[in-house]
Amino acid sequence: MTGTECYRAALALLAETTDSAGYYETFALYGVNQLLANCFRENNALRERAGQEPFAKPPRIEALDAALPVDEAMAAECFPYGLAALLVCEDDKDKFNWCAAEFAARLARHCPAAFLPVEEMY
Repeated sequence: MTGTECYRAALALLAETTDSAGYYETFALYGVNQLLANCFRENNALRERAGQEPFAKPPRIEALDAALPVDEAMAAECFPYGLAALLVCEDDKDKFNWCAAEFAARLARHCPAAFLPVEEMY
């Protein structure tokens, strides 16, 4: 998936089109790179599980037409929700909350690590 494909999928989630949402395009590259940084741990866990070398630092893309350096399924199923949330965080709190919750839930399903709550020991 490229950054452009992720951006278009995010717009579809927001019921926008590329014609009606030109304002959001200026933030799309920054949003994708923020998601890459936020998902650094999960991305590296997936890379290690696939036998690939983990990244030393969060990857970045320089243009929206570049391929996202993450697992294809994670990119297609999670990133559009995360990008949509970032694009509307100042404009529509309801859409932001829905997209952010979907992103977090979908990301948790893709991460091979199991996170358990901390329990007090007496």
